[in-house]
Amino acid sequence: MVGARRVRFAIGSTVVLAGWVVTAALTQEPALVVTAPVAGALWVLLLLDSGYLLGRKWAHRRRRRADQDRRTAWAPAPGVRPPIDYPNVLPRPAGEAPVDAQGRYRATGIRLAVLPALAVVFLTLQTLFFGHGPLGLGFVLAQCLLLVVMIWTVWTEQEPSRPWVTSRVRAELFRREMFLLLAGVGPYLGRSDQEAETVRDTRLAVLAGAGPAGLDRFALLVDRNADGAETHWQDEVWRRAPAAGADTTERVRTYLDHRIRRQSLFFELAAEKCVRTEDALGRVAKGAVLATVAVALAYAALLVPDRGGRQLPLTATVIALLAAGLPPLCNTVLAVQNLFASQRLAASYQETRQELLGHESTLRKLLAEPDGPDRTASFLALVLRVEATLTEEVRRWRIIVARPEYDAGL
Repeated sequence: MVGARRVRFAIGSTVVLAGWVVTAALTQEPALVVTAPVAGALWVLLLLDSGYLLGRKWAHRRRRRADQDRRTAWAPAPGVRPPIDYPNVLPRPAGEAPVDAQGRYRATGIRLAVLPALAVVFLTLQTLFFGHGPLGLGFVLAQCLLLVVMIWTVWTEQEPSRPWVTSRVRAELFRREMFLLLAGVGPYLGRSDQEAETVRDTRLAVLAGAGPAGLDRFALLVDRNADGAETHWQDEVWRRAPAAGADTTERVRTYLDHRIRRQSLFFELAAEKCVRTEDALGRVAKGAVLATVAVALAYAALLVPDRGGRQLPLTATVIALLAAGLPPLCNTVLAVQNLFASQRLAASYQETRQELLGHESTLRKLLAEPDGPDRTASFLALVLRVEATLTEEVRRWRIIVARPEYDAGL
């Protein structure tokens, strides 16, 4: 539904702009001529947001179809209970998806990356083709509009990644709470179902209202006493030596399939997507650099003969336009690369996946052992190691994507 509205909006705005330009060309009304480039600049700004979000949605659907066989192969076995079938384990509450906040953050970042290149192109068009007439004035005003939008966005969008970071960190911590409750470890170690329910409600209320600093404290795998001393959950597992429950083996299988294997698949697919994105942006950047060098050399060759101040032919003018526009385009591609940070994210995802594969191997060995207190303690300790691995991945991810403000340059 949202995608269809964006398509209709893009088509409608294009029709309005085309009508505006045609009317200005036919009537030569100065007000329409001057404002036509300004309307074109606004159209480009709106189209950048809608175009990226539409392309992102279509690319996501295409990846889902392409990865369907692998997702099916990694699906839990039919006999494995889902986490929410266990007592006190709740499904994730409804709310904003982290992927939506990511889309808005990146759409604004891409727009800011493109704005300097567009401003240079508008100024170059005015200088080379339109001079000081009404249309030239319109292109100067359009350039001013682009620069004002860029500066205003940078100044007003402080901590632009915060909604995305907060949304994903909260979602990951809620998911972690589900599996801590499933395994009966951490704040739920040794508690009855009624006690676990009370602790769960208290912790989820804290998690729902926590800001960035509160989420950082919540992420620690410790209990903090009234005097400030910390009790590490890992130490408590071995100190208290929990007894095996009647459904411990079921919980182990659930944790293996729904936590470790599913997260491994997520990181595998996410790393591959980041690698593809980085490769595509790298090819575009290299192509833009080579094109810039070639156009600069061609333009230099055209300027070698002494033309006595005569006006350059149309071919030379087009080459001059490309020579002015391609360097900012290179900067735009590099800014988008920095915005996506795909290379660093891929390295983090791959490292986390390798750790999860090691934990998966360990857990499969535990499943082959006879049930008893020792296996239960080993399982709970492994759960905490897995959750520590995933918590560390979120910490690395936040360092990579968090920004105090958008980058923009001319």
